[in-house]
Amino acid sequence: MINLRSVDLNLLASFDALMIDGNLTRASDRIGLSQPAMSAALQRLRLTFHDELFVRTRQGMIPTPRAIAIYPPIREALSLIRTTLVQGDAFDPAQAKRHFTVAADNYFESLALGPLMAQLQQSGGGLSLETLALENDTLTRLQRMDIDLIVDYVRPESDALQAQQIGAEKLVIVARKSHPRFAGQKGHTLSLDQYLSEEHVFLPLRSRERSQLEQALGGQAFPRKRAAQVQNFSSMLPVVAATDFLAVMPARLYHLYAKAFDVRWFHFPVDIAPIAIWMIWPNGLQNDSAHCWFRDVMLRVSNDLAES
Repeated sequence: MINLRSVDLNLLASFDALMIDGNLTRASDRIGLSQPAMSAALQRLRLTFHDELFVRTRQGMIPTPRAIAIYPPIREALSLIRTTLVQGDAFDPAQAKRHFTVAADNYFESLALGPLMAQLQQSGGGLSLETLALENDTLTRLQRMDIDLIVDYVRPESDALQAQQIGAEKLVIVARKSHPRFAGQKGHTLSLDQYLSEEHVFLPLRSRERSQLEQALGGQAFPRKRAAQVQNFSSMLPVVAATDFLAVMPARLYHLYAKAFDVRWFHFPVDIAPIAIWMIWPNGLQNDSAHCWFRDVMLRVSNDLAES
């Protein structure tokens, strides 16, 4: 058993930096230590945890399974300590320098990124924002607090994360206006048989078993014919406009782009509730004053979009 009296908090900060950077030199620069001091800290960490923790390779310092296992609670504990030390300090966006990161898909970038950036620009010149793609390691990076927020329609089940619904989106089917089987069809209704008999444009799979549509619908299976795959929603309409393929996309995104293409929309053939949009963040940033302010801005922008 590790004796807590023998654990120096500075060692945990060194461990955190090594996990983030995977390089002794960059990690020492991150926390203001010399390289010899960082090397000494690593040796003390190895003695404390009775494990190598990091193995030198050509790709850098690779964490051992033990290091990977202990990192999430250590990262969260360090964040809570930092938050406690600065608790009560109000965040002043006009004076602050803060870079926010949001992992999201093309839906968020197309609809919300412009208004969100405008809010940051109006609030303070030292504020900046970066968006990242949703990838396999995004949740892990969020728990490590390398990312401030995820915006997604899938709410992860994790005690290490907080989530708040910031919107809901109706799905529509999109086809070209001159589609040979729908050109004379009045209204905005398709049957399920009509829908499934056509070929479809897909987004990349978010899991091995389900498409993004099926994930958004809680796992409900739709045996669609895959004709093409594109990287994001904004690429769907030019493909649909030039072919007889169908696509499914958020209604607001369709109306944003539709004027540029000769397309039309139909109701989804199954009665489904609007898809919830979630804002997700790590427990360690729950009480961070800058993060609280940013979440409030996100919520205001989302509410403005819902009313527009």
